[in-house]
Amino acid sequence: MANYTVRDDLSFCRVGEQFVFLDINNDRYFCLPQLLERALASHLEGDETSDMDISGLIEQNILVDQLRSTIVDRRSIKPALRSVMEAPPARQKIRAFELMEVLAIVLHTKLELKLFALKHVLHGLGADRHTQPAQATPPRALLERRLSGAAALYRGARLYVPVDICCLLDSIAMAKFLRRRQLHVHVVFGVALDPFSAHCWVQADDLVLNDSVGNVNSHTPIRVV
Repeated sequence: MANYTVRDDLSFCRVGEQFVFLDINNDRYFCLPQLLERALASHLEGDETSDMDISGLIEQNILVDQLRSTIVDRRSIKPALRSVMEAPPARQKIRAFELMEVLAIVLHTKLELKLFALKHVLHGLGADRHTQPAQATPPRALLERRLSGAAALYRGARLYVPVDICCLLDSIAMAKFLRRRQLHVHVVFGVALDPFSAHCWVQADDLVLNDSVGNVNSHTPIRVV
């Protein structure tokens, strides 16, 4: 029997007793029928399963042979404990070139999300990270001040961009804005059920940069970029 694993561009989490999936190649969330859910749970828990038991998961392209799979770092994230949006606001003077920078990043990201699969857009977030020269990590307090200031600058300039606020668009755009300042963060995707809700936010360690702690923690992380 071959060794099977969840395919690379598919991520999932468990909300209560139910699996929820995010397919970044086809830009969709979905759940499985109960029979396939039970088969997947048994497979993930290491129970003995035959190819027949998981045949439905293989046919649905949920599980693939490990030989076809690339090694992917399925990152996790610390629980959100703090938010810069719930701290006293810092005064930010927004300059004209920063307004233009945020405008350009938001419009470019909006176009990317319209033209390309989410997989392509997310790959671009980290594409140049490993090619940049290593830099000394500043003390945590200094790093958080820089993150808070830059995030506030983005949010302030964003108010002047004539595009509706959207968690996916703005989380990716903010991550790009911060990366241009050598500030690397995570874009986190989360879901909730009953009713279904999908959300996206920017986080560094346990610090949320564009949402409240309560709203973030009402969603279960499903993918961390």
